[in-house]
Amino acid sequence: MRILFIVNYVAGRGRAQKLWPAVWDRVHALAPEAEMVVTAAPRDATRIAREAVDAGYERVVAVGGDGTAMEVANGLLHAGGRTSFAFVPAGAGCDFRRTAGIPADLGAAAELALHGDAAPADVGLVQGEAFLNVAGVGFDAEVAAEDTRLRYQYRSTGTTPYLRAVFRVLWRYRPREMEIEMDGEQIDGRFLLVAVGNAQYYGGGMRITPTASLDDGELDVLLAGDVTIPQTLGLLARIYGGGHLGHPKVALYRCRKLSVRAADGTLAVHRDGESFGETPVSFGVAPHAIQLVYGPELPRPMAFAPRRTHAMRGRAAE
Repeated sequence: MRILFIVNYVAGRGRAQKLWPAVWDRVHALAPEAEMVVTAAPRDATRIAREAVDAGYERVVAVGGDGTAMEVANGLLHAGGRTSFAFVPAGAGCDFRRTAGIPADLGAAAELALHGDAAPADVGLVQGEAFLNVAGVGFDAEVAAEDTRLRYQYRSTGTTPYLRAVFRVLWRYRPREMEIEMDGEQIDGRFLLVAVGNAQYYGGGMRITPTASLDDGELDVLLAGDVTIPQTLGLLARIYGGGHLGHPKVALYRCRKLSVRAADGTLAVHRDGESFGETPVSFGVAPHAIQLVYGPELPRPMAFAPRRTHAMRGRAAE
């Protein structure tokens, strides 16, 4: 099997560059035919993945963080399943590996990438571009922008900068009036955030959409309503275990198409923790768009029934 490893040495503020060479020596010993290319700029991984499909590679492996995985998925989005996708988590948060069951250990993940079987997986879409984990509007998008700034300012990785960003944004951001359309039905209200989940996790282990599955052909949409600062702090304390779903101002829906518009002005948008413009914005899902090498540690989706869009009437989650 022709395998290409696409490596982002910038991932994790250099973590990938520090750890990957030793892993690559092991990989090359196990599979001398495997090849490697290092990205040189943002979106480079998307271009390389597309070229790999055209060149007939049977598997492409993203080595880096969630941003690298997202870029490679973008490149494979229209491959028609000809080239399978694997992920070696060498970045900071690496939330995608949690939902996909991929080991955190780089060596174990690399061996899985070499020998694991692939199965269909969905890809989320925002303005037609891929995301793998969670995209969103509002509070978490503001946090994503602040998190990026702090990581560069303090040259740090992991969950600490993200949590610092959460608390900085918490004191200045307030719920906003939004106009939301899901599968053709309207829901309006004042919301802290809209989280659109293809997978379950973001922010370094926050299980924001714990009912999401990578192969169900749908998006899980979490709406956090007009919550106060103390209520937001309470939700944050429960989010890692999925306990936020029981809050009276949190509503969970499931749909295939979603659009969000701010009733007044614009709101920030993110995809997989990276800033992605402003509202108005549309989301969708590409069912079984990629062939993914799943790992053995798949989390079971949480047993909580999302609302179907046909049940929506008027304002919600307030």
